[in-house]
Amino acid sequence: MKTIKKKSKLKKKIPILVFFAKGQIPKKLNNDNSYSFPSNFIFRKNDSICVFLDEILHLNKFQKNYYLFHIGAKLNKFCKQGSFFIDYFGSKELNERNLHLGWELANYRFEKFKIVKKKRNAPSLFHNHQNQVDNEKRVFYFVRDLINTPANVLGPNEIFNAARDFLKNSYNSKKISGSLLKKNFPLISAVGQGASKKKQPLFCELKLKKARSKKKVCIIGKGVSFDTGGLNLKTGSGMALMKKDMGGAANSIGLAKLISSHKLEIDVNLMLCLVENSVSSNSIRPSDIFKSRDGRYVEIGDTDAEGRLILADAITYACELKPDLIIDMATLTGASRVALGIEVPSFFCNDDDLSMELIDASQEVGDPLWQLPLWENYSNQLISNHADIKNIGNSFFGGAITAALFLKEFVKYNIPWIHVDLMAWSKPNRLSSYEGGEAMGIRALMQLIEKRFG
Repeated sequence: MKTIKKKSKLKKKIPILVFFAKGQIPKKLNNDNSYSFPSNFIFRKNDSICVFLDEILHLNKFQKNYYLFHIGAKLNKFCKQGSFFIDYFGSKELNERNLHLGWELANYRFEKFKIVKKKRNAPSLFHNHQNQVDNEKRVFYFVRDLINTPANVLGPNEIFNAARDFLKNSYNSKKISGSLLKKNFPLISAVGQGASKKKQPLFCELKLKKARSKKKVCIIGKGVSFDTGGLNLKTGSGMALMKKDMGGAANSIGLAKLISSHKLEIDVNLMLCLVENSVSSNSIRPSDIFKSRDGRYVEIGDTDAEGRLILADAITYACELKPDLIIDMATLTGASRVALGIEVPSFFCNDDDLSMELIDASQEVGDPLWQLPLWENYSNQLISNHADIKNIGNSFFGGAITAALFLKEFVKYNIPWIHVDLMAWSKPNRLSSYEGGEAMGIRALMQLIEKRFG
Protein backbone atom coordinates (compact mmCIF):
# COMPACT_ATOMS: atom_id res chain seq x y z
CA MET A 1 0.00 0.00 0.00
CA LYS A 2 1.50 3.33 -1.06
CA THR A 3 1.81 6.15 1.43
CA ILE A 4 0.57 9.40 -0.02
CA LYS A 5 2.70 12.32 1.06
CA LYS A 6 0.93 15.63 1.30
CA LYS A 7 2.98 18.55 0.15
CA SER A 8 2.69 21.42 2.56
CA LYS A 9 2.89 24.80 0.95
CA LEU A 10 4.79 27.08 3.23
CA LYS A 11 4.32 30.73 2.62
CA LYS A 12 7.56 32.45 1.91
CA LYS A 13 8.23 35.29 4.32
CA ILE A 14 9.32 38.43 2.54
CA PRO A 15 11.98 40.56 4.25
CA ILE A 16 11.35 44.22 5.04
CA LEU A 17 14.71 45.97 5.23
CA VAL A 18 14.62 49.16 7.31
CA PHE A 19 17.65 51.46 6.97
CA PHE A 20 18.33 54.68 8.86
CA ALA A 21 21.56 55.77 7.20
CA LYS A 22 22.80 55.54 3.62
CA GLY A 23 25.99 53.91 4.86
CA GLN A 24 23.95 50.91 6.07
CA ILE A 25 22.46 50.21 2.63
CA PRO A 26 24.24 47.55 0.53
CA LYS A 27 25.06 48.78 -2.99
CA LYS A 28 22.88 46.10 -4.58
CA LEU A 29 19.85 47.54 -2.80
CA ASN A 30 20.43 51.19 -3.68
CA ASN A 31 17.35 52.61 -5.27
CA ASP A 32 17.87 53.88 -8.79
CA ASN A 33 15.09 56.40 -8.40
CA SER A 34 15.04 59.37 -6.11
CA TYR A 35 13.12 58.89 -2.87
CA SER A 36 11.88 61.20 -0.16
CA PHE A 37 10.14 60.95 3.18
CA PRO A 38 7.19 60.60 3.60
CA SER A 39 5.99 60.24 -0.03
CA ASN A 40 8.11 57.45 -1.55
CA PHE A 41 10.48 56.08 1.07
CA ILE A 42 9.12 52.51 0.76
CA PHE A 43 9.70 50.47 -2.41
CA ARG A 44 10.31 46.93 -3.67
CA LYS A 45 13.80 45.82 -4.67
CA ASN A 46 15.17 42.32 -5.37
CA ASP A 47 12.29 40.44 -3.68
CA SER A 48 12.54 42.66 -0.60
CA ILE A 49 10.72 45.68 0.74
CA CYS A 50 13.17 48.53 1.33
CA VAL A 51 12.51 51.36 3.75
CA PHE A 52 14.93 54.31 3.62
CA LEU A 53 14.65 56.57 6.66
CA ASP A 54 17.84 58.60 6.41
CA GLU A 55 15.77 61.76 5.93
CA ILE A 56 14.54 61.51 9.54
CA LEU A 57 17.97 60.64 10.94
CA HIS A 58 18.38 64.23 12.16
CA LEU A 59 15.31 64.01 14.43
CA ASN A 60 15.65 63.30 18.13
CA LYS A 61 14.81 59.90 19.61
CA PHE A 62 11.36 61.09 20.68
CA GLN A 63 10.18 62.00 17.18
CA LYS A 64 11.90 59.05 15.48
CA ASN A 65 10.07 56.66 17.82
CA TYR A 66 6.80 58.47 17.05
CA TYR A 67 7.42 58.15 13.30
CA LEU A 68 8.17 54.42 13.61
CA PHE A 69 4.62 53.91 14.88
CA HIS A 70 3.14 55.50 11.77
CA ILE A 71 5.70 53.94 9.43
CA GLY A 72 4.49 50.52 10.62
CA ALA A 73 0.97 51.37 9.49
CA LYS A 74 2.28 52.73 6.19
CA LEU A 75 4.19 49.48 5.60
CA ASN A 76 1.09 47.38 6.20
CA LYS A 77 -0.81 49.26 3.51
CA PHE A 78 2.14 49.13 1.11
CA CYS A 79 2.56 45.36 1.51
CA LYS A 80 -1.18 44.71 1.01
CA GLN A 81 -1.00 40.91 1.51
CA GLY A 82 1.48 38.12 2.24
CA SER A 83 3.85 37.22 5.08
CA PHE A 84 6.72 39.46 6.14
CA PHE A 85 9.50 39.92 8.68
CA ILE A 86 11.68 42.93 9.47
CA ASP A 87 15.45 43.25 9.32
CA TYR A 88 16.03 46.44 11.23
CA PHE A 89 19.19 48.48 10.70
CA GLY A 90 18.29 51.35 12.97
CA SER A 91 19.73 52.62 16.21
CA LYS A 92 19.45 50.30 19.23
CA GLU A 93 18.03 53.16 21.29
CA LEU A 94 14.85 53.25 19.18
CA ASN A 95 11.66 51.36 20.02
CA GLU A 96 11.41 48.82 17.23
CA ARG A 97 8.14 47.52 18.70
CA ASN A 98 6.43 50.69 17.49
CA LEU A 99 6.71 49.43 13.91
CA HIS A 100 4.89 46.25 14.82
CA LEU A 101 2.11 48.01 16.75
CA GLY A 102 1.63 50.53 13.94
CA TRP A 103 1.39 47.63 11.48
CA GLU A 104 -1.37 45.99 13.53
CA LEU A 105 -3.35 49.21 13.96
CA ALA A 106 -3.46 49.73 10.18
CA ASN A 107 -5.98 46.87 10.13
CA TYR A 108 -8.41 48.75 12.40
CA ARG A 109 -11.86 49.49 10.98
CA PHE A 110 -14.94 50.94 12.68
CA GLU A 111 -17.76 49.56 10.56
CA LYS A 112 -20.39 48.75 13.16
CA PHE A 113 -22.83 51.13 11.51
CA LYS A 114 -22.06 50.26 7.87
CA ILE A 115 -24.11 47.74 5.92
CA VAL A 116 -21.35 47.23 3.36
CA LYS A 117 -18.07 46.36 5.04
CA LYS A 118 -14.69 46.45 3.31
CA LYS A 119 -13.02 43.07 2.85
CA ARG A 120 -9.25 42.83 3.01
CA ASN A 121 -6.71 40.03 3.24
CA ALA A 122 -4.39 41.72 5.70
CA PRO A 123 -0.67 40.96 5.48
CA SER A 124 1.09 39.18 8.35
CA LEU A 125 4.21 40.40 10.16
CA PHE A 126 6.31 37.97 12.22
CA HIS A 127 8.32 39.30 15.14
CA ASN A 128 9.40 38.61 18.72
CA HIS A 129 7.06 41.08 20.44
CA GLN A 130 3.79 39.33 19.62
CA ASN A 131 2.26 39.08 23.11
CA GLN A 132 2.94 42.67 24.10
CA VAL A 133 1.85 44.03 20.73
CA ASP A 134 -1.35 41.95 20.83
CA ASN A 135 -2.16 43.36 24.29
CA GLU A 136 -1.59 46.93 23.13
CA LYS A 137 -3.57 46.29 19.94
CA ARG A 138 -6.61 45.08 21.93
CA VAL A 139 -6.44 48.18 24.10
CA PHE A 140 -6.17 50.53 21.11
CA TYR A 141 -9.09 48.82 19.37
CA PHE A 142 -11.23 49.11 22.51
CA VAL A 143 -10.38 52.79 23.06
CA ARG A 144 -11.01 53.66 19.42
CA ASP A 145 -14.30 51.73 19.28
CA LEU A 146 -15.59 53.36 22.46
CA ILE A 147 -14.77 56.90 21.34
CA ASN A 148 -16.12 56.33 17.81
CA THR A 149 -19.49 55.10 19.11
CA PRO A 150 -22.10 57.89 18.86
CA ALA A 151 -23.79 59.35 21.93
CA ASN A 152 -27.27 58.14 20.96
CA VAL A 153 -25.89 54.63 21.54
CA LEU A 154 -23.28 55.33 24.23
CA GLY A 155 -24.37 57.09 27.41
CA PRO A 156 -22.89 57.02 30.93
CA ASN A 157 -24.31 53.59 31.76
CA GLU A 158 -23.10 52.08 28.49
CA ILE A 159 -19.57 53.40 29.12
CA PHE A 160 -19.61 51.75 32.55
CA ASN A 161 -20.85 48.45 31.07
CA ALA A 162 -18.14 48.54 28.40
CA ALA A 163 -15.45 49.16 31.03
CA ARG A 164 -16.78 46.42 33.30
CA ASP A 165 -16.87 43.87 30.47
CA PHE A 166 -13.42 44.81 29.12
CA LEU A 167 -11.81 44.62 32.57
CA LYS A 168 -13.92 41.88 34.17
CA ASN A 169 -11.13 39.31 34.36
CA SER A 170 -8.94 41.63 36.44
CA TYR A 171 -11.17 44.25 38.12
CA ASN A 172 -14.20 44.33 40.40
CA SER A 173 -16.63 47.14 39.64
CA LYS A 174 -19.33 49.23 41.27
CA LYS A 175 -21.27 52.37 40.40
CA ILE A 176 -22.91 55.13 42.39
CA SER A 177 -25.94 57.05 41.12
CA GLY A 178 -29.04 58.95 42.22
CA SER A 179 -29.31 60.36 45.75
CA LEU A 180 -26.12 58.58 46.86
CA LEU A 181 -24.20 60.30 44.06
CA LYS A 182 -25.68 63.68 44.96
CA LYS A 183 -24.60 63.22 48.58
CA ASN A 184 -21.08 61.91 47.96
CA PHE A 185 -20.13 63.40 44.57
CA PRO A 186 -22.24 66.56 44.34
CA LEU A 187 -20.36 68.19 41.45
CA ILE A 188 -20.68 65.08 39.27
CA SER A 189 -24.37 64.96 40.12
CA ALA A 190 -24.86 68.65 39.33
CA VAL A 191 -23.18 68.52 35.91
CA GLY A 192 -25.28 65.52 34.84
CA GLN A 193 -28.60 66.63 36.31
CA GLY A 194 -29.85 68.11 33.04
CA ALA A 195 -29.69 64.78 31.17
CA SER A 196 -32.59 62.43 30.44
CA LYS A 197 -33.39 59.50 32.74
CA LYS A 198 -31.46 57.10 30.51
CA LYS A 199 -28.36 59.31 30.67
CA GLN A 200 -28.20 60.01 34.39
CA PRO A 201 -24.74 60.71 35.91
CA LEU A 202 -22.60 58.00 37.48
CA PHE A 203 -19.43 57.62 39.50
CA CYS A 204 -17.82 54.27 38.81
CA GLU A 205 -14.97 52.57 40.60
CA LEU A 206 -13.12 49.52 39.30
CA LYS A 207 -10.54 47.93 41.62
CA LEU A 208 -7.86 45.46 40.69
CA LYS A 209 -9.10 42.14 42.11
CA LYS A 210 -5.88 41.20 43.83
CA ALA A 211 -4.24 44.05 45.70
CA ARG A 212 -0.65 43.11 45.04
CA SER A 213 1.17 45.50 47.37
CA LYS A 214 0.78 48.59 49.52
CA LYS A 215 1.63 50.76 46.51
CA LYS A 216 -1.52 52.25 45.04
CA VAL A 217 -2.25 54.09 41.79
CA CYS A 218 -5.54 55.93 41.19
CA ILE A 219 -6.54 56.56 37.57
CA ILE A 220 -9.37 59.00 36.88
CA GLY A 221 -11.15 59.43 33.55
CA LYS A 222 -13.43 62.23 32.40
CA GLY A 223 -16.39 60.60 30.68
CA VAL A 224 -18.76 63.18 29.22
CA SER A 225 -20.70 61.04 26.76
CA PHE A 226 -21.77 64.18 24.91
CA ASP A 227 -21.03 67.81 25.64
CA THR A 228 -23.46 70.42 24.37
CA GLY A 229 -21.74 72.98 26.56
CA GLY A 230 -24.88 73.16 28.68
CA LEU A 231 -26.59 76.56 28.88
CA ASN A 232 -23.31 78.09 27.66
CA LEU A 233 -24.19 76.30 24.44
CA LYS A 234 -21.46 75.38 21.97
CA THR A 235 -21.76 76.29 18.29
CA GLY A 236 -22.71 73.61 15.77
CA SER A 237 -19.11 73.16 14.66
CA GLY A 238 -17.97 73.15 18.29
CA MET A 239 -20.37 70.31 19.01
CA ALA A 240 -19.45 68.20 15.96
CA LEU A 241 -16.86 66.04 17.74
CA MET A 242 -18.32 66.11 21.24
CA LYS A 243 -19.09 62.39 21.26
CA LYS A 244 -15.34 62.13 21.95
CA ASP A 245 -15.62 64.08 25.24
CA MET A 246 -15.50 60.72 27.02
CA GLY A 247 -12.04 60.13 25.53
CA GLY A 248 -10.35 60.58 28.90
CA ALA A 249 -12.46 57.78 30.37
CA ALA A 250 -11.78 55.54 27.36
CA ASN A 251 -8.03 56.07 27.67
CA SER A 252 -8.14 55.54 31.44
CA ILE A 253 -9.84 52.19 30.90
CA GLY A 254 -7.17 51.33 28.35
CA LEU A 255 -4.39 52.24 30.80
CA ALA A 256 -5.98 50.09 33.52
CA LYS A 257 -6.05 47.17 31.09
CA LEU A 258 -2.38 47.63 30.20
CA ILE A 259 -1.42 47.67 33.88
CA SER A 260 -3.29 44.42 34.59
CA SER A 261 -1.59 42.70 31.65
CA HIS A 262 1.86 43.65 33.00
CA LYS A 263 1.28 41.91 36.35
CA LEU A 264 2.88 44.71 38.35
CA GLU A 265 2.97 44.55 42.14
CA ILE A 266 0.61 47.50 42.65
CA ASP A 267 -2.99 48.13 43.62
CA VAL A 268 -5.05 50.04 41.05
CA ASN A 269 -8.25 52.04 41.47
CA LEU A 270 -9.88 53.19 38.23
CA MET A 271 -12.46 55.96 38.69
CA LEU A 272 -14.81 57.05 35.93
CA CYS A 273 -16.87 60.26 36.13
CA LEU A 274 -19.69 59.64 33.65
CA VAL A 275 -22.20 62.31 32.66
CA GLU A 276 -23.94 63.86 29.69
CA ASN A 277 -23.78 67.66 29.67
CA SER A 278 -27.23 68.44 28.31
CA VAL A 279 -29.56 71.39 27.91
CA SER A 280 -32.83 71.15 29.83
CA SER A 281 -34.83 72.89 32.54
CA ASN A 282 -32.66 71.03 35.06
CA SER A 283 -29.31 72.11 33.64
CA ILE A 284 -26.89 73.98 35.87
CA ARG A 285 -26.67 77.73 35.21
CA PRO A 286 -23.80 80.22 35.04
CA SER A 287 -23.50 81.80 38.52
CA ASP A 288 -24.93 78.70 40.27
CA ILE A 289 -22.93 77.64 43.33
CA PHE A 290 -22.48 74.02 44.41
CA LYS A 291 -20.77 72.41 47.36
CA SER A 292 -17.99 70.01 46.31
CA ARG A 293 -17.06 66.71 47.94
CA ASP A 294 -14.20 68.39 49.86
CA GLY A 295 -16.66 70.90 51.38
CA ARG A 296 -15.72 74.02 49.42
CA TYR A 297 -18.24 75.91 47.35
CA VAL A 298 -17.67 76.24 43.59
CA GLU A 299 -19.22 78.99 41.48
CA ILE A 300 -20.11 78.04 37.91
CA GLY A 301 -18.52 80.65 35.69
CA ASP A 302 -19.23 78.65 32.53
CA THR A 303 -21.32 75.48 32.15
CA ASP A 304 -19.01 74.40 29.30
CA ALA A 305 -16.16 74.05 31.82
CA GLU A 306 -17.87 70.95 33.20
CA GLY A 307 -15.04 68.43 32.91
CA ARG A 308 -12.98 69.97 35.69
CA LEU A 309 -16.02 69.93 37.98
CA ILE A 310 -16.56 66.18 37.73
CA LEU A 311 -12.83 65.52 38.01
CA ALA A 312 -12.62 67.65 41.19
CA ASP A 313 -14.90 65.34 43.16
CA ALA A 314 -13.06 62.25 41.89
CA ILE A 315 -9.66 63.73 42.78
CA THR A 316 -10.93 64.50 46.29
CA TYR A 317 -12.05 60.90 46.70
CA ALA A 318 -8.78 59.57 45.32
CA CYS A 319 -6.80 61.66 47.81
CA GLU A 320 -8.80 60.14 50.67
CA LEU A 321 -7.34 56.75 49.68
CA LYS A 322 -3.79 58.16 50.14
CA PRO A 323 -2.38 56.64 46.92
CA ASP A 324 1.22 56.84 45.76
CA LEU A 325 0.16 58.37 42.43
CA ILE A 326 -2.95 59.96 40.92
CA ILE A 327 -3.36 60.22 37.13
CA ASP A 328 -6.34 61.93 35.56
CA MET A 329 -7.04 61.94 31.83
CA ALA A 330 -9.46 64.32 30.14
CA THR A 331 -10.39 66.01 26.90
CA LEU A 332 -10.41 69.16 28.97
CA THR A 333 -9.52 72.31 27.03
CA GLY A 334 -9.33 73.65 23.52
CA ALA A 335 -6.50 75.83 24.80
CA SER A 336 -4.22 72.79 25.00
CA ARG A 337 -5.01 71.97 21.36
CA VAL A 338 -4.26 75.56 20.34
CA ALA A 339 -0.89 75.37 22.08
CA LEU A 340 0.23 71.89 21.00
CA GLY A 341 -2.06 70.77 18.17
CA ILE A 342 -4.07 67.55 18.19
CA GLU A 343 -1.21 65.01 18.13
CA VAL A 344 0.57 66.11 21.32
CA PRO A 345 -1.39 65.94 24.60
CA SER A 346 -0.28 68.29 27.36
CA PHE A 347 0.40 67.15 30.88
CA PHE A 348 0.73 68.94 34.21
CA CYS A 349 2.43 67.58 37.29
CA ASN A 350 2.99 68.72 40.90
CA ASP A 351 6.27 66.78 41.29
CA ASP A 352 9.40 67.75 39.32
CA ASP A 353 11.06 64.33 39.56
CA LEU A 354 7.88 62.63 38.41
CA SER A 355 7.61 65.08 35.51
CA MET A 356 11.09 64.18 34.30
CA GLU A 357 10.31 60.47 34.59
CA LEU A 358 7.22 60.92 32.42
CA ILE A 359 9.13 62.98 29.84
CA ASP A 360 11.75 60.21 29.64
CA ALA A 361 9.02 57.55 29.31
CA SER A 362 7.31 59.52 26.55
CA GLN A 363 10.54 59.82 24.57
CA GLU A 364 11.49 56.19 25.10
CA VAL A 365 8.15 54.91 23.88
CA GLY A 366 7.52 57.57 21.23
CA ASP A 367 4.10 58.29 22.71
CA PRO A 368 3.80 62.11 22.81
CA LEU A 369 3.15 63.98 26.06
CA TRP A 370 4.39 67.54 26.60
CA GLN A 371 4.62 69.35 29.92
CA LEU A 372 2.90 72.69 30.50
CA PRO A 373 3.49 74.61 33.73
CA LEU A 374 1.27 74.87 36.79
CA TRP A 375 1.86 78.64 36.73
CA GLU A 376 0.67 79.73 40.15
CA ASN A 377 0.50 83.42 39.28
CA TYR A 378 -2.58 82.65 37.16
CA SER A 379 -4.47 81.16 40.12
CA ASN A 380 -5.98 84.54 41.00
CA GLN A 381 -8.15 84.13 37.89
CA LEU A 382 -10.11 81.47 39.78
CA ILE A 383 -11.11 83.80 42.63
CA SER A 384 -14.86 84.07 43.10
CA ASN A 385 -16.61 86.99 44.76
CA HIS A 386 -19.37 84.78 46.13
CA ALA A 387 -17.87 81.29 46.58
CA ASP A 388 -14.59 79.64 47.56
CA ILE A 389 -13.49 79.12 43.96
CA LYS A 390 -14.72 79.58 40.38
CA ASN A 391 -14.54 76.88 37.71
CA ILE A 392 -13.06 79.04 34.94
CA GLY A 393 -10.49 81.81 34.62
CA ASN A 394 -11.41 85.42 33.84
CA SER A 395 -9.10 85.61 30.82
CA PHE A 396 -8.98 84.13 27.30
CA PHE A 397 -5.29 83.36 27.85
CA GLY A 398 -3.73 80.31 29.54
CA GLY A 399 -6.94 78.28 29.58
CA ALA A 400 -5.25 74.89 29.86
CA ILE A 401 -3.14 76.16 32.77
CA THR A 402 -6.03 77.68 34.73
CA ALA A 403 -8.03 74.45 34.25
CA ALA A 404 -5.10 72.45 35.66
CA LEU A 405 -4.74 74.93 38.55
CA PHE A 406 -8.42 74.40 39.37
CA LEU A 407 -7.85 70.65 39.57
CA LYS A 408 -4.70 71.12 41.64
CA GLU A 409 -6.82 72.85 44.31
CA PHE A 410 -8.36 69.45 45.08
CA VAL A 411 -5.09 67.47 45.31
CA LYS A 412 -4.23 66.99 48.99
CA TYR A 413 -1.51 65.51 51.20
CA ASN A 414 1.27 66.25 48.68
CA ILE A 415 0.24 63.22 46.66
CA PRO A 416 2.09 63.01 43.32
CA TRP A 417 -0.39 63.89 40.58
CA ILE A 418 -0.39 63.94 36.78
CA HIS A 419 -3.11 65.62 34.74
CA VAL A 420 -3.26 64.77 31.01
CA ASP A 421 -5.22 67.04 28.66
CA LEU A 422 -5.68 65.14 25.41
CA MET A 423 -7.55 65.32 22.11
CA ALA A 424 -8.43 61.58 21.98
CA TRP A 425 -8.99 61.97 18.24
CA SER A 426 -6.81 61.54 15.16
CA LYS A 427 -7.11 63.34 11.86
CA PRO A 428 -5.37 62.38 8.60
CA ASN A 429 -1.75 63.50 8.40
CA ARG A 430 1.35 62.95 6.29
CA LEU A 431 1.60 59.29 7.25
CA SER A 432 -1.95 58.24 8.12
CA SER A 433 -5.40 58.47 6.57
CA TYR A 434 -7.15 57.37 9.78
CA GLU A 435 -9.69 59.70 11.36
CA GLY A 436 -11.42 58.81 14.60
CA GLY A 437 -11.05 58.10 18.29
CA GLU A 438 -7.51 57.53 19.50
CA ALA A 439 -5.52 56.16 22.42
CA MET A 440 -3.07 58.86 23.50
CA GLY A 441 -0.44 58.94 26.22
CA ILE A 442 -1.28 55.57 27.75
CA ARG A 443 1.85 53.77 26.52
CA ALA A 444 4.03 56.52 27.99
CA LEU A 445 2.10 56.38 31.28
CA MET A 446 2.43 52.59 31.31
CA GLN A 447 6.18 52.94 30.84
CA LEU A 448 6.32 55.42 33.74
CA ILE A 449 4.31 53.15 36.05
CA GLU A 450 6.42 50.13 35.14
CA LYS A 451 9.66 51.98 35.81
CA ARG A 452 8.43 53.54 39.07
CA PHE A 453 6.62 50.53 40.55
CA GLY A 454 8.00 47.55 38.62
